[in-house]
Amino acid sequence: MPQFSLPSIWLISAPVDAVWSCLIDTRTWPSWWKYVDGVEEMAAGDSSGIDNIRKYYWRTCLPYSLMLDLRVTQIQAPRFIFVEVDGDLKGNGCCRLSSPPCADHTRVEFNWEVQTCKPWMNWLPTLTRPVFAWNHAQVMKNGEQGLIQYISSQRYRK
Repeated sequence: MPQFSLPSIWLISAPVDAVWSCLIDTRTWPSWWKYVDGVEEMAAGDSSGIDNIRKYYWRTCLPYSLMLDLRVTQIQAPRFIFVEVDGDLKGNGCCRLSSPPCADHTRVEFNWEVQTCKPWMNWLPTLTRPVFAWNHAQVMKNGEQGLIQYISSQRYRK
């Protein structure tokens, strides 16, 4: 199975707490992230969110979809969340939020280390790797733009 490192950085003009609230409330993602078809909670986890499991249904820019289970393994609100990924991709991911001193924005850094699990995705990895990386970048860019619009419409701005 091909291994992928998929980093993304978002810059959101809103305070860390507002961005965190939107990102952690994944059930709202389909309302502002067009590639998220749905989110289902499979297990609530403990009071801190550890072992929370949610199933995500993703569309992509290309003609395929993904189903992923994300289980929270570490969380420190509002700074970071680490997840274990299972389903059509397998591996782990993290999301870190920061706001430089005197900045009027939040930096959101995503890092995914995953392998493809659908058999057709493992054919000719030297050819498919750049296509999958491009697709991921497009999906993530759409998420950044959607979150910026969503936060602005929710009046979370300073």
